[in-house]
Amino acid sequence: MTDLKLTPTLDGLRVREKPVDGKPIGQLKLDEPVTALEPADAARAKVGVAGQWIHIRRADGTVGYVSGQFVRAVEPESPPATAAAMAFAAAPVKTGQTMAGFYCRPTSDGIRLRKLPVDGEPIGAVGTQSALEVLEPEADARAKIGVKDQWLKIRTLTGTEGYIAAWFVAQSEPPVSILSARGVNTVGINLDQFHPQGTPDPARLAGMGWVRFGYNVSMGRGSQDLAAAYEVYAPLAERYARAGYKVMFAFTHQTYGEGRDEFWPWPHMTDDKWRRLTEKFTDMVGRIAQQFQPTGTVACWQVWNEQDAPIGAVASVPMSPQNYAHLLGRTIQAIRAQDPRVTVISGGHTGGPGPGSNYARLTIQALRGMMPGVLPDGIAAHPYGRGARAFTRYANFGDLRDELNAYLAVLPDRPLWLTEWGALDKEGDNPADVTQYAAEFVELVNREYPGKVAALIWYAWAMGMHNGYGLVGRDDRPMTHLHDRFLALRGR
Repeated sequence: MTDLKLTPTLDGLRVREKPVDGKPIGQLKLDEPVTALEPADAARAKVGVAGQWIHIRRADGTVGYVSGQFVRAVEPESPPATAAAMAFAAAPVKTGQTMAGFYCRPTSDGIRLRKLPVDGEPIGAVGTQSALEVLEPEADARAKIGVKDQWLKIRTLTGTEGYIAAWFVAQSEPPVSILSARGVNTVGINLDQFHPQGTPDPARLAGMGWVRFGYNVSMGRGSQDLAAAYEVYAPLAERYARAGYKVMFAFTHQTYGEGRDEFWPWPHMTDDKWRRLTEKFTDMVGRIAQQFQPTGTVACWQVWNEQDAPIGAVASVPMSPQNYAHLLGRTIQAIRAQDPRVTVISGGHTGGPGPGSNYARLTIQALRGMMPGVLPDGIAAHPYGRGARAFTRYANFGDLRDELNAYLAVLPDRPLWLTEWGALDKEGDNPADVTQYAAEFVELVNREYPGKVAALIWYAWAMGMHNGYGLVGRDDRPMTHLHDRFLALRGR
């Protein structure tokens, strides 16, 4: 027998007498440790895999079976196993990163936050999935938690400070996956491994916080060769991570599905086809996350791209909020089964403060019903056509604040991610005008939304990377004004 430890990736996971349809004999809490009663290699092979069942024993001695799809392995602390991981571990850590402190969570939904204890002005409400940083000495906080008429001073993940009734909270583990985005420059850049100028020397990025790539396994022909894709992306991840940048990869239809006859053409997708694609997509994503977990080079995985676009959109493959909720939730589970510390966010919404935020809200609503306890670490948006000055050339759709406020309201306890923004189809414009737009954009976010936006990732590094306005031209020369000014921007 083995002493391999496992924990559920969702709350309420059933333990059964026999696999599949055996009599339920209990439920596991989120992260409750259990012991696998199978050889370690056999058990690990089932972790995160749909249709596999693992023989386990609970701490109270109960023996039964759990779905391998909804557990993760708890490995003993050890140095990274690969040369790449060892090299990355030796790289210097950037200063300014926030360490996890003492945290609590509400024990029910709708608990009020107040400016002052007892009868202070209400400043918001939080629920069972809201992680709250305690702003008191840990010993004092522990003595208050669960005690009637005691109040705790706390701070939400988006920076709101206030007080909460201590008898409605319980101690919680730090939300490491969300905290990992803190302490770095929020300004970043979209790169493209298939573009001649798409993977610049990290030194040329001059201290940006983020780099973002798509993760393309299909290569336009339906490829499923994960080893070949890893050979493309692993060196890129290591290259930028070692230089101090946070690396984000977006999983999309190009990860699995593009070029495969089973799902083509995309506008003809049905609910049944989305379910079948989700099964194959999440299996692939889980194996990719498993490849990268030992290296520690990926800070964030993004799930899909512009899923709320109109059917037939050129740059994305849209779907209904219900189908996206299923795909998003299953993907989160697959990734967290391999790496519970990495950040996982939604795909970037493109529908703006009206249809876009409503799509996001319906997705989260459906996800809560399908998979209680499973949520992304943040909502992402692509606020093209929005800026600090509404209805100008690069803000033709209106005020950026409208979009930020709408999306922040969907998951108010965690930061918003702007994974694409910039000037589209404007390659011939004056760089000075684009520079002013970009600087005002970042300055507005810094001034009015400090701590509420985790990333501001410009599209894109070079002209010719689709239709984005690049910091360098097609000849790789810096765009006058824009290049230097943009590299000096610092988001917080």
